[in-house]
Amino acid sequence: MGLPEGWTKYGADSEEILPAHRYRALGNAIALPCAEYIMRGIYDVLTRRC
Repeated sequence: MGLPEGWTKYGADSEEILPAHRYRALGNAIALPCAEYIMRGIYDVLTRRC
């Protein structure tokens, strides 16, 4: 996913999050490198000077 190891282990209250809940939350996410690639492409097209 492009996230650091253990990034989703703890919640905002410093309580450990159950693995099943972590997997469910990440299942609704996209990989950060993919998002960066797409956003870079959009930026390049929008800032291209003709």
